[in-house]
Amino acid sequence: MVFEIPWLLPSSMGPAAGSSNVDSARAGKASRAGAKAARLVKVVRMIRLIRLVKLYKYFSNKKRKEGTIVPADDETDIPPESRLGSEMSDRTTKRVIVGILFMLIVIPLLQANEYEYSDQLQLQMIFDRRVSLADTESNVESRVSNWRFSEDYFLNNTSCVFLEYEGFNDGQHNIGIIPTSRSSRDSLRVIEKTAITIFDADQSKSLAAEFDLSEKADEEALSSILLTSFVIILLAVGTMAFSHDVNNLVIIPIERMVQLVKEISVNPLGGNHSLDAADIKRMDDGMETTLLLKTISKIAGLMRVGFGEAGAEIIAKNLNISNEDGSGKSLSLLGKGNKIHSIFVFCDVRNFTDTTECLQEEVMLFVNRIAYILHGIVVQYDGAANKNIGDAFLLTWKVDPLCLHSCEALNYYGDKAVLSLVKTMILMRRHEEFLCNFSSRSLSALYERMPRYKCKMGCGLHFGWAIEGAIGSDKKIDASYISPHVNWSEFLESSTKAYGVPLLMSEPFFELLSPVLKKHCRQVDNIRKGETEEVTGLYTFDANFDVVDVKRAKKNFDVVTDSQQNISQHVRLDEASNLSSSNRISNRKTLHKRRTQFSKVNKGVTQRKHPSLARPAASSLLGEAPDVSMPFFMVDVWDVDPEIRELRKYAITDTQRKVWNRGFDAYVKGDWSLALVCFNDINDTTSGGDGPAQFLLSKMEEHNFVVPPDWKGFRDV
Repeated sequence: MVFEIPWLLPSSMGPAAGSSNVDSARAGKASRAGAKAARLVKVVRMIRLIRLVKLYKYFSNKKRKEGTIVPADDETDIPPESRLGSEMSDRTTKRVIVGILFMLIVIPLLQANEYEYSDQLQLQMIFDRRVSLADTESNVESRVSNWRFSEDYFLNNTSCVFLEYEGFNDGQHNIGIIPTSRSSRDSLRVIEKTAITIFDADQSKSLAAEFDLSEKADEEALSSILLTSFVIILLAVGTMAFSHDVNNLVIIPIERMVQLVKEISVNPLGGNHSLDAADIKRMDDGMETTLLLKTISKIAGLMRVGFGEAGAEIIAKNLNISNEDGSGKSLSLLGKGNKIHSIFVFCDVRNFTDTTECLQEEVMLFVNRIAYILHGIVVQYDGAANKNIGDAFLLTWKVDPLCLHSCEALNYYGDKAVLSLVKTMILMRRHEEFLCNFSSRSLSALYERMPRYKCKMGCGLHFGWAIEGAIGSDKKIDASYISPHVNWSEFLESSTKAYGVPLLMSEPFFELLSPVLKKHCRQVDNIRKGETEEVTGLYTFDANFDVVDVKRAKKNFDVVTDSQQNISQHVRLDEASNLSSSNRISNRKTLHKRRTQFSKVNKGVTQRKHPSLARPAASSLLGEAPDVSMPFFMVDVWDVDPEIRELRKYAITDTQRKVWNRGFDAYVKGDWSLALVCFNDINDTTSGGDGPAQFLLSKMEEHNFVVPPDWKGFRDV
């Protein structure tokens, strides 16, 4: 390569000083012919040099990985190059190369282009037509019309600001009429205008015109400004690009680690310490700093999922106590609890005992799929999952007692709790394939025991106080709520079966609802749980979840009458019974990665469908998880949401609700004869009968439809 650099060569290696011009001329042609070959040789040499460098790097990295490089005596204390350092070096080199190439491409584009005007050709045509007016007297009007048309077209479609004829005595005007929107010739600078003059053969006649070049001058000035701005921006972008790599690879991960450590030490579960999928995607995998950050984030996420919302405050309190007293040797768990006010929602899966016997080990998938939908929706509407008790789930919405005076101050938590359950039941019906995606053996047992099985839930909603605290010892603790109001929500859920409704609400909870939602609910009973307790009204939200548009694919979930037909019909499902024991253990571990009440819901993202129907999607061992993202809450959602309107359309109508209210008032006041007529009317006019009407009729039938002597408008339960 040295021979390709002219200034390194001595002068004696150049052409001889005494060489004649003839010899130089003879050698000129040959030298020009060999110039192209010389350039090709340069390119080939550069390519070979680059390949040698790459091969050197490849074998160096390979030896470093294999540990075969023996460092010199003065390099024994130098650690091997980290992936972070290597990445920084590579990125810096790439940034420099891209910046230079960008300059070579953009700078020519920012230089002003010369205008190529056709004005002179048009002026020549106008001049020739004006001269032709004096040639002959025939067709004068036609020639005048053509000349005037050419002149008008020229003046209106060019940047001409002055037009003057000289030497013409044909009676036509000698000064062109310039449009008024044009700039005055006197207002233009010298560099902003140009002149063109056309003469005839004897130069007795002429046509002079001046044109506005301000646009060209502006463009040249703009190009200069853009070029200067480009250089400034390129320098700024280059600086930011280099600092961006340092920030992303070093500074930001270290700052995040420090921040996470501080947050966890102060409140280990209160904040969002774990990284979501978007954060992980933005970070560079494999860097030493990001590996540490992900490890801290995973620990925080596991703590949050394991302890729950109630446990978060308990653990944070104990960590703060340990830091303050300086001991840090033991945990103080057996202390007093905290009194809180909350909405308690207890959800129970129907026919869970039979389902467990049929599904066996796959019942874990079944429960966690339901939790995936339920918890994902509850979190989006400001709720939290507290307990998972096999077939039941306890959900909470903590409430500030000072905000009970209005729904707005309460942030519509009551409406959000009901909406979460309604949306959950809709998605459970719509995504039955996801919930019931089991092996053919399990499905055969499930449908043989419960033909036309549908996954359903009953929910009880109550509002009241509770004591939040830790129960256990230093070996194991559970964060829990202790209160009769928690048991109330469980009682309400168990009563949904008797009343034939999916949702049952207590009167304290009903008072938290907005007027928009209250008008779609009805009172179904008045009860008293004990002589020392107050009378409480029970309410339900009128909706028929059996009419949900399931939108099934071509996969069949019909009733199975023959075991062999069942196996063939459901061959598309996962052969979970053939999974090895190690795979099942791995599945259970992966289930802990599902979205919980303390994880951000991945909105708008559905998991990609796996091409094989015989195995779960690789992205989730729960199966092809559906999208559970919900729209923002609106107060009038009960009237505008198309799904909810569809559910209410097949429940009782407004007219039937009036009949119910009249019958229920009569039932409470002791006029059971009128109540009997109204309840029978409701029961006969609804599709499949009305659950609350049938329940109250059965209770009235126990007394032969005669009001008991001690009737006070409520029942003791």
